Amino acid sequence: MRNCGTHCYGNLTKEKVNAIVVELKNNGITVAGDNPWDADTKQSGVKLRVEYTATTMTLSITVTDCDWCVPRAIVWNKIDSLMHHIQGIPDAGVPTSDS
Repeated sequence: MRNCGTHCYGNLTKEKVNAIVVELKNNGITVAGDNPWDADTKQSGVKLRVEYTATTMTLSITVTDCDWCVPRAIVWNKIDSLMHHIQGIPDAGVPTSDS
Protein backbone atom coordinates (compact mmCIF):
# COMPACT_ATOMS: atom_id res chain seq x y z
CA MET A 1 0.00 0.00 0.00
CA ARG A 2 1.60 3.27 -1.06
CA ASN A 3 1.15 6.81 0.28
CA CYS A 4 -1.18 6.44 3.23
CA GLY A 5 -1.52 10.18 3.78
CA THR A 6 0.16 12.88 5.84
CA HIS A 7 -0.46 14.08 9.39
CA CYS A 8 0.99 17.32 10.79
CA TYR A 9 1.99 17.93 14.39
CA GLY A 10 2.59 21.41 15.82
CA ASN A 11 4.29 22.77 18.94
CA LEU A 12 7.54 20.94 18.21
CA THR A 13 10.84 22.68 18.75
CA LYS A 14 13.97 21.75 16.82
CA GLU A 15 15.24 20.10 20.02
CA LYS A 16 12.21 17.81 20.15
CA VAL A 17 12.60 16.94 16.48
CA ASN A 18 16.29 16.12 16.99
CA ALA A 19 15.34 13.94 19.97
CA ILE A 20 12.75 12.11 17.84
CA VAL A 21 15.34 11.33 15.16
CA VAL A 22 17.85 10.09 17.77
CA GLU A 23 15.18 7.92 19.42
CA LEU A 24 14.16 6.42 16.07
CA LYS A 25 17.75 5.46 15.37
CA ASN A 26 18.24 4.11 18.91
CA ASN A 27 15.23 1.83 18.38
CA GLY A 28 16.60 0.21 15.23
CA ILE A 29 14.78 2.36 12.69
CA THR A 30 16.85 3.29 9.67
CA VAL A 31 16.79 7.07 9.19
CA ALA A 32 18.31 8.67 6.09
CA GLY A 33 18.58 12.30 5.11
CA ASP A 34 18.53 15.58 6.99
CA ASN A 35 15.13 17.26 6.79
CA PRO A 36 13.36 15.70 5.13
CA TRP A 37 14.17 12.31 6.57
CA ASP A 38 13.18 8.90 5.24
CA ALA A 39 12.59 6.29 7.93
CA ASP A 40 12.19 2.54 7.53
CA THR A 41 10.62 1.11 10.67
CA LYS A 42 11.40 -2.46 9.58
CA GLN A 43 7.94 -3.39 10.90
CA SER A 44 5.10 -4.39 8.60
CA GLY A 45 6.75 -2.58 5.71
CA VAL A 46 6.00 0.83 7.29
CA LYS A 47 8.13 3.59 5.79
CA LEU A 48 7.87 7.26 6.63
CA ARG A 49 8.84 10.62 5.15
CA VAL A 50 9.32 13.22 7.89
CA GLU A 51 9.75 16.96 7.32
CA TYR A 52 10.15 19.76 9.85
CA THR A 53 9.17 23.39 9.22
CA ALA A 54 10.91 25.54 11.84
CA THR A 55 8.90 28.71 11.16
CA THR A 56 5.66 26.98 12.14
CA MET A 57 7.25 24.42 14.51
CA THR A 58 5.40 21.74 12.55
CA LEU A 59 6.46 18.19 11.82
CA SER A 60 4.79 16.50 8.85
CA ILE A 61 4.81 12.72 8.69
CA THR A 62 3.81 10.85 5.57
CA VAL A 63 3.41 7.10 5.56
CA THR A 64 4.94 6.33 2.18
CA ASP A 65 4.52 2.57 2.30
CA CYS A 66 3.27 -0.33 4.41
CA ASP A 67 2.28 -3.94 3.88
CA TRP A 68 -1.09 -4.43 2.23
CA CYS A 69 -2.41 -6.36 5.22
CA VAL A 70 -1.81 -3.54 7.72
CA PRO A 71 -4.82 -1.25 8.21
CA ARG A 72 -3.92 2.42 7.83
CA ALA A 73 -5.88 3.27 10.96
CA ILE A 74 -3.60 1.09 13.10
CA VAL A 75 -0.47 2.74 11.71
CA TRP A 76 -1.86 6.24 12.25
CA ASN A 77 -3.19 5.44 15.74
CA LYS A 78 0.30 4.43 16.83
CA ILE A 79 2.00 7.44 15.23
CA ASP A 80 -0.63 9.91 16.50
CA SER A 81 -0.41 8.51 20.03
CA LEU A 82 3.37 8.82 20.12
CA MET A 83 3.36 12.31 18.60
CA HIS A 84 0.73 13.65 20.99
CA HIS A 85 2.80 12.34 23.88
CA ILE A 86 5.94 14.04 22.51
CA GLN A 87 4.09 17.33 21.96
CA GLY A 88 3.24 17.43 25.65
CA ILE A 89 6.80 16.89 26.92
CA PRO A 90 8.41 20.13 28.11
CA ASP A 91 11.58 21.07 26.22
CA ALA A 92 13.67 20.94 29.38
CA GLY A 93 12.95 17.21 29.57
CA VAL A 94 13.90 16.50 25.97
CA PRO A 95 17.36 14.97 25.51
CA THR A 96 19.39 16.33 22.63
CA SER A 97 21.90 14.56 20.43
CA ASP A 98 24.62 16.47 22.34
CA SER A 99 23.66 14.82 25.66
